Amino acid sequence: MTVAEAAVDAFERMRGAVAVDRARRWAGRPDPLGAAAGRMLACRGGTRDRDLVLAALREAVRGEGPDVPALWTLVDGAGRLGITCAAPVLRHVYRETASSHLRGRAARALAATDPSFAAGFAVECLWDCEESTRELAARHAETGDTRVVERLRRLAVDPAEEAEVQTAVRSRIGPDTPAA
Repeated sequence: MTVAEAAVDAFERMRGAVAVDRARRWAGRPDPLGAAAGRMLACRGGTRDRDLVLAALREAVRGEGPDVPALWTLVDGAGRLGITCAAPVLRHVYRETASSHLRGRAARALAATDPSFAAGFAVECLWDCEESTRELAARHAETGDTRVVERLRRLAVDPAEEAEVQTAVRSRIGPDTPAA
């Protein structure tokens, strides 16, 4: 590891108001320190840092693609900060990533940022391979669509389905009751 990489890693591990203030100044830099600053703001920044986190998220996707590990922090930060205009980027990450775990994180961020999540990606998430993503979808998917109601009913009675998913489904509909 080079000295510069070690310095960036050390900065990213820093806590406290001074580190966050520095991150605000450095977040726009087109280098590893700027990227680390964006990730720090995604974790520890406030609502005033939304634009900087969104810019870091967009830059990471443009520059490194939908599978870079740095996206995990940025996607979580977009959801934590409720960055509604990040929804198109989050949808792109959800569609394009090869990581089922990152796809789940993108789904959680979309649930917090995208007003169309319940009618859109939540429906798709009902068929995801990750149980936490299916659980999220079961809590959010609009039940006006017969496909959704049928899928929820199947999840509710599937003996192989995770208990958390079944609990989420049953909180919305029962196997023999209409959609709630």
